[in-house]
Amino acid sequence: MIWDLYQQYRIHQLDLKLDRVQTAAAEDSVGQRAVARLEGKVDRLALICRAMFELMQASSGVPEERLKAKILEIDLRDGSADGSVSPQQKRCPKCDAMMSPQFGRCLFCGHQDESAPAFR
Repeated sequence: MIWDLYQQYRIHQLDLKLDRVQTAAAEDSVGQRAVARLEGKVDRLALICRAMFELMQASSGVPEERLKAKILEIDLRDGSADGSVSPQQKRCPKCDAMMSPQFGRCLFCGHQDESAPAFR
């Protein structure tokens, strides 16, 4: 009888582990699909950016070196050449709370930041 209880306990523990493994596999599958969609979007945006630059280059003769210099200039605006633009936080002029550059308004008092950049 005790052996049967022990075996039932072990079977239950294995069932729980199997459920966790199956859940993790399902979540991994969802994550892989999300990554594939994002990679597709990034590839599409890279293609669009390349096409836009080639059109601009054909119509105005802007050399690729000038594009690279502009990319570096924009990259350095946040203080580091890391390949991304990280907007800096600033204080709300109305309530003095820290404003997230992501929203363009103060989350505490609702003040709209008119100087927020168009690209967030």
